[in-house]
Amino acid sequence: MTGPYLHLLGGFDFAGAAVPAISRKARAMVAYLALQSGHSQSREKLATLLWGINSEAQARMSLRQAVSSVRKAMQACGGGRFLTDGDSVALHLDGLDFDVARFEALAASPAPEDLELALNVYRGDLLDGFGLKEEPFEDWLRIERERLRALAVAALDRLVAHYAATNDPAACVRAATRLLAMEPLREDVHRALMRAYAAQGRTNLALKQYEHCRTALQRDLKLQPEPETRQLFETLRTRRTIAPARPPTTDADDASGFSHQLARPPTHYVKSAGINIAYQVTGDGPVDLIHVPGWVSNLDHAWASPRLSHVHRRLGTFSRLIRMDKRGTGLSDRNVGLPTLEERMEDVRAVLDAVGSKRTVLLGTSEGGPMCMLFAATYPERTAALVLNGAYARGRWSKDYPWAKTSEQVEEDLTLVEREWGAAADMSNAAPSLMSDTFETEWFAAYLRNSASPADAIALWRWGTEIDVRDILPAIHVPTLIVQATGDRWVKREEGRYLATHIEGARYVEFAGRDHVIWGENSDRLVDEIQAFVTGALPAAPNERVLVSVLSMAFDRPTSAKDRIERHEEEIRGQLLAAGGREIKRSGSRLVAVFQRPTRLIQCAIAIRHRLGQSGLDVRSAVHIGECEQRGDDFSGIAVELSWRLLDHARPGEIIVSRTVRDLVVGSGLTFEERGEMQASGLPGALQFFSVDGTHSA
Repeated sequence: MTGPYLHLLGGFDFAGAAVPAISRKARAMVAYLALQSGHSQSREKLATLLWGINSEAQARMSLRQAVSSVRKAMQACGGGRFLTDGDSVALHLDGLDFDVARFEALAASPAPEDLELALNVYRGDLLDGFGLKEEPFEDWLRIERERLRALAVAALDRLVAHYAATNDPAACVRAATRLLAMEPLREDVHRALMRAYAAQGRTNLALKQYEHCRTALQRDLKLQPEPETRQLFETLRTRRTIAPARPPTTDADDASGFSHQLARPPTHYVKSAGINIAYQVTGDGPVDLIHVPGWVSNLDHAWASPRLSHVHRRLGTFSRLIRMDKRGTGLSDRNVGLPTLEERMEDVRAVLDAVGSKRTVLLGTSEGGPMCMLFAATYPERTAALVLNGAYARGRWSKDYPWAKTSEQVEEDLTLVEREWGAAADMSNAAPSLMSDTFETEWFAAYLRNSASPADAIALWRWGTEIDVRDILPAIHVPTLIVQATGDRWVKREEGRYLATHIEGARYVEFAGRDHVIWGENSDRLVDEIQAFVTGALPAAPNERVLVSVLSMAFDRPTSAKDRIERHEEEIRGQLLAAGGREIKRSGSRLVAVFQRPTRLIQCAIAIRHRLGQSGLDVRSAVHIGECEQRGDDFSGIAVELSWRLLDHARPGEIIVSRTVRDLVVGSGLTFEERGEMQASGLPGALQFFSVDGTHSA
């Protein structure tokens, strides 16, 4: 939180700068007065409400002490005020972000967007987990909890109806699932969820939802589902059991048994930061698995390969397989400029949101691997497991990573790609075992042509070689499988072993073979490994350690410029909020905030520097990305400490970033100048840092 606030939904949370602690009874008084903000309450009523078991004199003394402590807390946080007038007390919430008021206003709106915002505010029941051994207060709290809970239920009801009517099954699944968590006996909502699952092609989950409904009704009400619910179940069960007629065998069936006659699934689109991202969903297994391919891809043209479509079919036997074309390739928007890893990570998240996937297995192959690693470290709560095949941590040779290609070798490869683009593909590196298969070489050439233009393909190849995610590997704490072919000519087996060594608890599987692509000679062995691993990895719970980008910022000349800084507080808060940042620490003229996207963090720092610079204020900023421990809204760890220490090296008006940040924002358009290095305990060596080119703005 960036300003003084009072949150009562989901528990009592009152904070600001250096707010002193207040007693349990004082918190109860604040909650009671806040829900009647601006209206005076008699001291006698408050004393009876909270100290009814005490004598009158003791109750009034306790009330005076509570009012005094809360008044001091209000003054310390800079928001809210008490007004006492003889025998009455009133609480005014001036300058306080009060979540109950915000929730009630949004829940009264007819707009679905406002209802979604209202439910984001509703983190849980009023003062959840809070109670007093005072019957009058408990009676009041029970009534208010039920009132606000009813507003949340009504908002969810309206959203379920809206998303069902507008044919948005993913959003309907989210709303209905949350509504059933609050009211598990709502049979109409169970039906809505079953229909939404069926619309997504997840018939198995729809049928399981019926079983959940039947169990709940029988257990709690001793009733069977209504005829409408049973009829829906029978319809879905019949639909699943009627298998489509198998087309007659033709010459298109090759000797390996892979069929060329495969129907393409429908292609869907989702907006991610204004870019259209194409995706397809196949399979009906209980596990969600998203495949992030390497270099370039084309969702539709992939089905023309009997070998690749065979892999897709097999993955779909045990998972709901989600596939996507990354921005700039295939069926997604083209000519969108070079991406950053974080932009592609957010594209994946947008696809997962669109299909209603809450926890997903990430399958990253080749250049898709680094992005999946970043996603797993950044969003562990949404990552069920991580599978890497032919993936790498760094795209170019260095002394401490000697297996990747040198810059000269990269340019030689790109010259060859440009010269031979469009001809039958040379598969001597991608899949040596398929070099003599004329169909596969012709198909692969067409696949590449339909995935990107020659110029875009070359630019994306060069971009992929600039990636370096080595520093984030220790921040990955989800079940991880690394599969590597010993003779892979693109990604050496030492690179797979490097990943296995640096990702905690990773399982490493190495098998003989030379093919880099997933549809090569060992495709069935690969799918077998994935299936066995994913089935065992599902029960794992998300970890509290997360990867975050940390911004430390100092406002120079704090004494003479104090008033000017205060005038900009709201603007600073707005810039942080717009970039997805959260202030976690304030000390004098310094602040610390955390973000999930390093590029947006840097753009936010540039914007704040520009606006405050117009008022004659110098702003220094330092940025690092690393692993932190998260406890609610509190973050701690070496990443925060390093960002704080880096700030001492920033000059007035300068933004400096660690090498880790620079390596992760390749493709952002930002440029950097080497500035020096810093020694710090807990690091294996010196931390190199760079200055951000000030000509770039948000």
